[in-house]
Amino acid sequence: MLIPATLLALALSSAPEVAADVREPVYPWSSSHSLLFGHVVERSGFHFQVAFGVGGGPQNEGLFHAMELGGTFKNGITLAMLHTFTQNKGIMGPERGPDLIGGWMLEVKAPIFFPEFEVKLAAGLGGLHDQSDGIKAIPGLGIAWGFDFHVPFFRNSGLTLGVTGIHAWVPAHYFTFGLGLGYTFF
Repeated sequence: MLIPATLLALALSSAPEVAADVREPVYPWSSSHSLLFGHVVERSGFHFQVAFGVGGGPQNEGLFHAMELGGTFKNGITLAMLHTFTQNKGIMGPERGPDLIGGWMLEVKAPIFFPEFEVKLAAGLGGLHDQSDGIKAIPGLGIAWGFDFHVPFFRNSGLTLGVTGIHAWVPAHYFTFGLGLGYTFF
């Protein structure tokens, strides 16, 4: 009788403990559970995103590129450096307008509703490139805005489909719009 009671006591005492500080992330404007997969999506720490696609607007069309490097706070808000542009140079159509519209900007991103949906706003150095004889930068003010749709295959990374609008004032106003496919580490 003593042996079964002792074995039962040992079995109950060796049950795994759940740490009290393990909690799901809490985001102010979004659930932390993926709408597509149902698992928790954790946004914190290192953030990296790269995307390529097509872009265009009233003055140009061509290759679209966006790259973000920064960090994400525990509340899901990301602060990053955004490098984005649409490059013309006859890639998708006749050469017209500036060879490149884009910039380097400080960006803020936040998930909304579910971790798959994210809005972004950036401002900083924007401008044009004249690539007729090397690269001549024409600096000005840049603003970018957009929306990302993530497919969070994993807890903190996944495929991303993004839409980005880029404005550059040099002092005339230039606008381009990009649609890119890439990968993001939240």
